[in-house]
Amino acid sequence: MSLLFPAPGDRPGNLDIAHAARFATIYTISFAMFSLLFSRARPAWLRFGGDWVDLAAERRDGVVVPYAAVTSARVRWVWPVAKLDVVVGSADESRVMRLDRGGRRPLRKRKGDQLRFSMPIAGLRSSSADIRSELRRRGLGE
Repeated sequence: MSLLFPAPGDRPGNLDIAHAARFATIYTISFAMFSLLFSRARPAWLRFGGDWVDLAAERRDGVVVPYAAVTSARVRWVWPVAKLDVVVGSADESRVMRLDRGGRRPLRKRKGDQLRFSMPIAGLRSSSADIRSELRRRGLGE
């Protein structure tokens, strides 16, 4: 037990405090550097094309969804936890194209006969309001 807590009357030495401070500093800098390095390898993107929407969450593969296949699309919640949901009917699922970026599978969830692709929009250059207005302009939702 004396490894976790000092014995009564003992105070932690300056070496223990210096070691803990050094560890916290190195861990914080290393975690930030590796997180940035891995996220830059496969950044998030959202593109609205002529007849498709292209979305990819950070460190995940992308998905190209034709507008004709989209049942609904909306932005849920508020920044920094806002998410874009694009819902596709099961009949149009074969029209969705997956882009292999060497990442994990796209965020998707099946509910009944619908398939929902989700992506967090924090970290994108566009705001929630910009994405909502683009969805309305394309006739996709909200």
